[in-house]
Amino acid sequence: MKSTITKVVSLGMEIERFTYLSCQADFGVGDDWATLYHIHSQEPNKGHATTLLTEAKQYYESQGKEFGGSTALNEPMRRLYRKLGITEFDE
Repeated sequence: MKSTITKVVSLGMEIERFTYLSCQADFGVGDDWATLYHIHSQEPNKGHATTLLTEAKQYYESQGKEFGGSTALNEPMRRLYRKLGITEFDE
């Protein structure tokens, strides 16, 4: 795995933070689920988010968790979800 994972507290809850090169993503994690809450890349269009999300999806699904992301805030993020087969939780 190229990404690093750390546990951090944000807004009073523990989340798991993946970091890969210029990209950082925060995930809420439960017993049988993992949801992307936030992702940001300092260097867009270099594949950092794609690599990070691919690894996160494999990591959580290998633990039997349902993996998805919060509502995509823009069309590029929605396309990335579709490309990687990530469920968009929009409700």
